[in-house]
Amino acid sequence: MSEGLKIDPKSTALVVIDMQNGYCHDGGGLRLAGLDNRPQIAIVPRVKSLVRLCRKAQIPIVWVLQEHYPDDATRKQHIIPSHMDKSGACVAQRNTWDAEPVQELKAEMRPEDHYVKKHRMSAFYNTTLEVLLRMLGRRLLIISGVSTNVCVESTIRDAYFRDFDQILVSDCTASLHEEQYRATLKNTEIYFGTVMTLQELSETLGAALE
Repeated sequence: MSEGLKIDPKSTALVVIDMQNGYCHDGGGLRLAGLDNRPQIAIVPRVKSLVRLCRKAQIPIVWVLQEHYPDDATRKQHIIPSHMDKSGACVAQRNTWDAEPVQELKAEMRPEDHYVKKHRMSAFYNTTLEVLLRMLGRRLLIISGVSTNVCVESTIRDAYFRDFDQILVSDCTASLHEEQYRATLKNTEIYFGTVMTLQELSETLGAALE
């Protein structure tokens, strides 16, 4: 955590990554593939609290949603199996329940929020996210979601390459594997931004709003 960090809500955005049934539900694609996604399910209530905290501070909320195409020709060109082929997980297929936001967070979504669909790990890759953030005048990103070491870290790296500051909320992100989760927290703190708990973020935001 960066000591003395001041957050200006007028230049900040919350980015929520891949909080969808396939990743964060016990009936989703990850679980059906035999993967233990309980850490990802566990953060749903805290992400809900984070969304409400940012909404109260009038920080815009960007929901990033993964969408896989079942007949993706580009993936079929690979001579090395994709991560999905390796794990056997067929997750967040387009127009399926698996790709929908988890119900607890779906209830938090508002028409005034912003929605970005992505088809690869980074929320910036071939999406409207960067131009959206520039148009909104946002320079600091609060990052949450799953999986910490995959789509979240890919987005964090791409954000850094585009000169955004960022805060990764440590208890509002999760991975299938604890060691990979910890590695991303460490990478983020050393290279790409800073790491805070939800409580620390709440206190920092509270000070900014006083």
